[in-house]
Amino acid sequence: MIANGYHPSMDLVRHLRFFTTVAEHRHFGHAAVALGMTQPPVSQGVQRLERHLGQRLFHRDARGVRLTEVGNALLPAAQQLLQDSERLVGSARRWQAVHQVRLGLPTDLEHAVPRLLAALADEGWSMAPSVGGSTGLLERVRSGELDVAMARHPAVVDGLDAGTVVNLPTYLALPPNDHADGDTFELLGHPLPVIVPPRRHAPAAHDQLVDALRRAGHSGTVLEVETHLERQAWHAAGHGLLPVLDPRLGRTVRGLPPLRVRVVAPVPSDRRPEIDHAALTGRLERALR
Repeated sequence: MIANGYHPSMDLVRHLRFFTTVAEHRHFGHAAVALGMTQPPVSQGVQRLERHLGQRLFHRDARGVRLTEVGNALLPAAQQLLQDSERLVGSARRWQAVHQVRLGLPTDLEHAVPRLLAALADEGWSMAPSVGGSTGLLERVRSGELDVAMARHPAVVDGLDAGTVVNLPTYLALPPNDHADGDTFELLGHPLPVIVPPRRHAPAAHDQLVDALRRAGHSGTVLEVETHLERQAWHAAGHGLLPVLDPRLGRTVRGLPPLRVRVVAPVPSDRRPEIDHAALTGRLERALR
């Protein structure tokens, strides 16, 4: 136990995210990378949270970072609080007129999102878009917060109505200082990691990508970064290779799998009757192609 340093103005949600990310990675440096930050603010944030709670959350020694008994006991509650806070904010932002379609879009679609939404708007669909990780989007479809979502495949879609898998060709954008010639690019032995969303957004699809990178001769090392903008920033700074969907922005890579996406909706008994889900699902699948 450590001295209690409770402060009512502390950003508890932010510091709980530090705690859960360090607990996931068991390493302050790796957690900082996943959060898109440098290590000192993460370490300081965890220490401040420990003072706030009056409890030691991690053992720090030569063997690395390990959860204390208290940290292990508090971790599930911290994870639940983060999920609840995200749902609260998301629900407030998505509160719209009932005729609007609440559409979930995975962060992986990146540059395809404006084109897709413009196509729907041109046909008179009124959309209330929400962007996030595929796993979270699927849970929100199950809970009734979203009317339909696009999600990376493979994913657990039990209890939902999943459409056809659409394959989107993926390319790799090289760092600005890499001037390799040619239209294709070899991953064999390339030293830089591939910049991707966090694994928790789509665990099975993430693991398939890592396996494909290794088969293509890459080490399989990835840099997990939360948002599309942050991934672009890390790429622009020369820290890795960035998967993109626009061939004008990247190179063809042998062995790089396509981005596999499917439209997912509630089962018929759970749908809002004012929305034509069959027409909407078909239009979304056509817009992806």
